[in-house]
Amino acid sequence: MKGCAGRGLRTLALLGWAWGAMAASARETGAGEAATLERYAAVMLAKGRNEQCKVLDESRTGQFDDDVMAITKQLQKRVPAQRLLGVVLNATVATEAPESAAGCDEATRRSVEAGSEEARAWAEQLRRGRSRGNSTQGK
Repeated sequence: MKGCAGRGLRTLALLGWAWGAMAASARETGAGEAATLERYAAVMLAKGRNEQCKVLDESRTGQFDDDVMAITKQLQKRVPAQRLLGVVLNATVATEAPESAAGCDEATRRSVEAGSEEARAWAEQLRRGRSRGNSTQGK
């Protein structure tokens, strides 16, 4: 039991460190861009944890992947590629660490579901903004 608790604490510490590193990297940029990168980091961490722990069913995972792709495509137009890549790499490192694989618990499930909902809302917001922008062109 003590070993499981230690592993869980190490996992939380590792994820906290990765989140802190991503947040620190994001703070180096402008305030709006920093908020966007922090939001993207949270979504990417949730995506990585879902891949690792298989929290969402196949349909929701597919939707999550589509939403992340839509978000990423929009961010590629707004955020320097190096910063975007830094967020993706940090999330990948954080979720690929062997210590984090052992931490698939209720808190992980909640964070993945929250990340999935955040991605869905964000992607919908981006889609509405794009369609609204296109409908007013030429008028």
